[in-house]
Amino acid sequence: MALNGSEAAIAERRLALIADNGETREIVVRLGKPERSPDRADFSCECQILGRGDGKVRSIYGLDEFQALQLSLGFISIMLRHYREETGGRIYWKEPGDDMGFPEKE
Repeated sequence: MALNGSEAAIAERRLALIADNGETREIVVRLGKPERSPDRADFSCECQILGRGDGKVRSIYGLDEFQALQLSLGFISIMLRHYREETGGRIYWKEPGDDMGFPEKE
């Protein structure tokens, strides 16, 4: 599967990025369905972040579908926080100050 459009994603979230310089842009996060890897004994889940970074589709691997999904969500959370720090701004889902809908892992 390739996340080349929102129709290939099982979930999509649109976020707002407000950079420290006042620039506003949209960030789109897409998540694919976990699937068995064709060349490995585990599973992968594709994810993509558009609007910041390189926009590449990443395959995150886990021992089963749940782990691949959980690790993908953790990866997205880490990358969004990185982009927030990189811009010195804020990223939010519904209102400024929320956790973007991707809570930090403890």
